[in-house]
Amino acid sequence: MENKKYCLLRQACYDLEYGMVDGYELLLRELVNDEWQVPTNFSLLSPDFFAELVSEAMEHLPSKSRIMVNLDHEQFVDRKMLDALIKVHNQMPDYTLTIELTERANTKMIMDVELLRSAMYATSNGLKLSLDDVGTGVNQFEMLKPILPFVSELKFALQNFKAELKQAYNKLYFWQQLANFQGKKFVLEGIETEEDLVVAQQLAVGYGQGFYYDRPQQFY
Repeated sequence: MENKKYCLLRQACYDLEYGMVDGYELLLRELVNDEWQVPTNFSLLSPDFFAELVSEAMEHLPSKSRIMVNLDHEQFVDRKMLDALIKVHNQMPDYTLTIELTERANTKMIMDVELLRSAMYATSNGLKLSLDDVGTGVNQFEMLKPILPFVSELKFALQNFKAELKQAYNKLYFWQQLANFQGKKFVLEGIETEEDLVVAQQLAVGYGQGFYYDRPQQFY
């Protein structure tokens, strides 16, 4: 498998109060017909290969940066994947490496005890844990509740609820209040318009990410 078939794009996360970059999310893309597209099958990449991509990308980002990489539930409970990323963390201690647990449909049934075991293992070995797409698909409160003590950040994807703005606002408020109550960072993703920014400002959201600020881009 050649590296040139896959790459990690960069999208910045911003501190909305100060207008400064707070970190970088690395988004996996596959080259299909000369275009970078979201892979149809993330399981094709071995843990070592994925970790190699992450390490290479981090070398092209500023030292001391906070770096986020996405794993779905199936990847997250794979001990080999966690070990590969822990190795990257140990080799590049000047960076903060965070796993974003994403919502993605898998054929494998993942139990909450498996998520808990992986959350404990990852964070005890120096990785940070963020919950992405909270309130979407399987990433609901009851599924995620056992691992919340090990989580440092919650991310709400506003773009997943564009067709149901009232429902989006209610869910957004719930997850933001949960983050505030438990002392966790809260990030509003999917800020694409001035109207989205107004929503963030109305709720005093501290951190944001989306096309309004920055699109995923190649950076090396």
